[in-house]
Amino acid sequence: MTVRALVLILAFAPIGAVAQDPGMPARGNDTNAALPCASADDCPVLTLDDVRRRVLATSPAARANRLADDRAAARILDARGGFEPSLVSGYEYKTQDGKDKLNVLRSGVNWPLNLPASPTLKFDYRRGLGSSIDPSVKTSRVGETRFGLSFAPLGGFRTDKSRAALDKARLAPRRADALQARKRNLLLLKASRAFWDWVKARQTLEVSRGLLQLAERRQTLVTKEARAGEIPAVDSIDAARTTASRQATLEKARRTAREKRIKLATFLWDEDGSPASFRYAPPDLDMPAPVDTTQQSDAVERALTRRPMLRVMDLKRQKTEIEQRLAQEQLRPKVKLEAQAVSYTDSPLNISDVKVGFEVDQPFFFRGRRSDVQETEIALRDLELKRDAARRTVRADVESALAALTQSHRRARSAQRNEQLAEQLRRAEQRRFEQGQGTLFVLNKREQSLAKARKQFIAAKISTLKARATYQWATGTIGDPYVDSGLQNEQKDSVRE
Repeated sequence: MTVRALVLILAFAPIGAVAQDPGMPARGNDTNAALPCASADDCPVLTLDDVRRRVLATSPAARANRLADDRAAARILDARGGFEPSLVSGYEYKTQDGKDKLNVLRSGVNWPLNLPASPTLKFDYRRGLGSSIDPSVKTSRVGETRFGLSFAPLGGFRTDKSRAALDKARLAPRRADALQARKRNLLLLKASRAFWDWVKARQTLEVSRGLLQLAERRQTLVTKEARAGEIPAVDSIDAARTTASRQATLEKARRTAREKRIKLATFLWDEDGSPASFRYAPPDLDMPAPVDTTQQSDAVERALTRRPMLRVMDLKRQKTEIEQRLAQEQLRPKVKLEAQAVSYTDSPLNISDVKVGFEVDQPFFFRGRRSDVQETEIALRDLELKRDAARRTVRADVESALAALTQSHRRARSAQRNEQLAEQLRRAEQRRFEQGQGTLFVLNKREQSLAKARKQFIAAKISTLKARATYQWATGTIGDPYVDSGLQNEQKDSVRE
């Protein structure tokens, strides 16, 4: 059998068509070890959807992100503490020469209400006995019972400190949801890019491995022919050189695939919080479907309503507006009125007296309070400018992502055409070699060109898929299939209640 016939046989083995060898460790082994996979059962195919769902369900970053809901609930609970009843009690007792010199008991409840004018319900019982007691504290042996109401008639109608704190706390669940969405979307984008980098490296590795196996089989046959004297010895040297070159290319591809696998593995965790073992095969890469970029305005509008960064800024603006209302309310004179009904008997309902009073707390120039108003106005203006810049950034992100999608898909089509032409050239060179018009050197070059074209086609398809993930992130929709928005809104409403 001549070398040309052997080459003809080997040429029918397509470059890259070899058994998959993900080079991944079995469960329980070192995650950096490399073990081959004999079948798809040993190495199940890992898809992008699998990666995203697993990242959101098990990764520490996603779990830490979900703690924002608990923080928001804690802030609301703290703010509601400004409207809970408080008990104020005290007792003083002192004797001299066996007699009561001081015997004072005070006990009362103050209950601020979440209403305009900042009303506070007050209930108070006091008893003051003793020979040296202050006359203003002295009571009969049964003591005095007082209950009444205090309020601020000139201020507190729009808001006060406690109501402003509660209003800001009620924004916390929505802010937590927006912050979670921003971190979640960025996490999904990073995981998606790591996944496609791994797929690209694995597909490239398969092409290099197939090319090397073809060279190794060819070298074996050419060496036998050279030893038998049927062909010049230089042909065996050339075959050995080709094998060595392709072996170096394979080692480089294997190292890249290993690095990308390790990077992707950092996103995958088990349910118990331990790092998951990584032993998967990459999915097949089909030609990505073309993207409709005619709805660019719709994509921009969707991004302006969905991007979490804009939602965070909007909630920050609402929080600043609450602070502005509070600062404006504090410009009013602080007048506090109080009225209490007093009972001097054992029955609190036996009212025999009424106590009234007022208190005024007013600075002369309101400098501090006017500065608070100015600061909130400046903060609002600053937020408006930042929002305009953020909206411009979001629009640019969407337009850039759409342009990248269009360009990458065109590149993929060109790379596909280039691969087809490279395959035609290889077949034509193979026919010339069979007819005695070509050389083994030129045929090897055609095979190298075909492998390069296939790698370029893989890179182009991966570029399109990564551009699609970037577009989903730019429009704020990358996490939609994995988040139950209705359930989340229901949970946020329950927290606000």
